[in-house]
Amino acid sequence: MKLTKTLLILFLAIFSVSKINAARVTPVRFDMSIAPGQSQEFTLNLSGSKGEYSQSLMVYITDLSMARNGAFGFERTESSSSAAKWIKLENQKMTLFENQTKPVKFQVSIPANATPGEYYCIIMVEPEKFTDLKDKVKPIMMQMKTRVAVAIILDVPGRVYEKKGEATEVHVLETENLLKISSTFKNSGNMHLDVIGEATIRSADGRISFGKFNLKASGSSKPKTFILPGAMRDFEGSLDRLLPSGEYRIDVSYNYGYDFKKATRSEKFTVVRKKPLKENAVELLALGTKDLKLLVPEGGRRTEVIKLTNLDYRPLAVEISADSEVISISPSKVVLKPGEVRNVMATVSIKKYDGEKKEGVITFKTERGLSSKIKVVALKNAEDPNKKM
Repeated sequence: MKLTKTLLILFLAIFSVSKINAARVTPVRFDMSIAPGQSQEFTLNLSGSKGEYSQSLMVYITDLSMARNGAFGFERTESSSSAAKWIKLENQKMTLFENQTKPVKFQVSIPANATPGEYYCIIMVEPEKFTDLKDKVKPIMMQMKTRVAVAIILDVPGRVYEKKGEATEVHVLETENLLKISSTFKNSGNMHLDVIGEATIRSADGRISFGKFNLKASGSSKPKTFILPGAMRDFEGSLDRLLPSGEYRIDVSYNYGYDFKKATRSEKFTVVRKKPLKENAVELLALGTKDLKLLVPEGGRRTEVIKLTNLDYRPLAVEISADSEVISISPSKVVLKPGEVRNVMATVSIKKYDGEKKEGVITFKTERGLSSKIKVVALKNAEDPNKKM
């Protein structure tokens, strides 16, 4: 018995383009500004798929909506921000042969009494019929239809746009393993926003920082997240280290286009561990410098500053040593207060090279937690800066 399934693949071309066996459409997004009482004509170019002798396509207008998880909706809603009612397509059906290109013209006409603002809709391009796909191994047949969505972002001038956003929620999802949090951002202005989220973990009094990490919107791998007016998006992130038992605060910050103003929210939380935290497996010391590659001539010396940060809520003693006679450290022992940042000096002195370089390792041994190391390479002559150590 053959099992038949219907599969609808929706390809949203607003943000990214992937190679799929579908009609090609250019451009994939229109940003336009048209005053009330004015009209403009635009052209959308459709090209037939490689390997398809002919394709019968439908072109139509629909609306765009956004869910909190980032999923887009493409149903006609006639919402107050819909531009669909002002757009007229010249062709709504056409047949394309392989690699053939045809234009689709459309006119955007703004009524004289239209309210200024930002409006949105989608021009959807899809085949009239499904394509049958057969599984070579299993007795399954699927039907596929690939739609291409082209975004229309329309500005009707005359209204003062306001970028406005709120961090509405912050939740701690997990503390037993790596700290994981979720937060929600709401676009409460009257224009779309590109949003970047960030979170910082601090002691309950805010004096000590235990780390900072990015927040990514659900379903997105990009640093910036597109959010429509009135829409909300859920963000998530995690701290890449364990926290000991104690009281903490999480500070969430969203950058939505202003250098001087961000949407922020703070929440306090408690970490209670059923088992004592294995401190020997935790990084309590952060180094501000990665491995060093220095150009040091014979008879010369070079000094580098290395920044140390105590990530623990208690004082932390650190012993610093080098396994090479050409490297000296000052000071060689430090005690850092909780959250304190301190600089130490690493000096590389070369009397004579045996070859083209000398190597060594600086070790930072902490009284608790993982020890850290920095590899140091002193070069007699300049070397390709992109070459890995």
